[in-house]
Amino acid sequence: MLILVGKKLKDLSEFTQAQNNEIKHLDVSNNLLKSGKEFAYFQNLETLIIDNNYYFNLYDFPQLPQLVTLSANKNNFNNLEIFIEDCKSKFPKLTHLSLIKNPICPMFIGEEEYQTYRSTLIKQLRNLKNIDGTPVNPKEVDPNYFKQQQIQEYQQQQLNNHNEVKGTIEFNQKYQKPNPQTIKKRSEGNRFVKNNQL
Repeated sequence: MLILVGKKLKDLSEFTQAQNNEIKHLDVSNNLLKSGKEFAYFQNLETLIIDNNYYFNLYDFPQLPQLVTLSANKNNFNNLEIFIEDCKSKFPKLTHLSLIKNPICPMFIGEEEYQTYRSTLIKQLRNLKNIDGTPVNPKEVDPNYFKQQQIQEYQQQQLNNHNEVKGTIEFNQKYQKPNPQTIKKRSEGNRFVKNNQL
């Protein structure tokens, strides 16, 4: 593993004097890098992290036949179609890809746009198992998959709301409407009894 994070590097020349075939994980995040040609010196890379640099295409990246994970967040990749074609030819084993905060990734633009972007990647890069940190569901290839998911979630939410216990009201006698027959009146039970009989 080689970690070169935040060193303000504009190139990797000082690290490419010899082949680095033993290095399988390389992290060059938070630098000033624009070119990928120097990754040719790291032919056995399985993980490449290039977050927060200035890459805008994969044109000069070498073929990395063992690369499984590419994290390229916060760069300037701006053409999804070309990016996908380069991935196919250069990284045949790629299964984990993250492109958050690139012009080609509409994660923070709109849900529908992001779903289209994910569907496109899944259709074209068949080995992908994880995109932008979220596992891939093969059903996402279907353009209606997300709409069906939303409908199911909405229906489940409505069902949950319907079944929700709203609370019960306990009977309290003081709020009972008085029965007219139980209202006490002046007793007339001794009306027919004479005073001397009392």
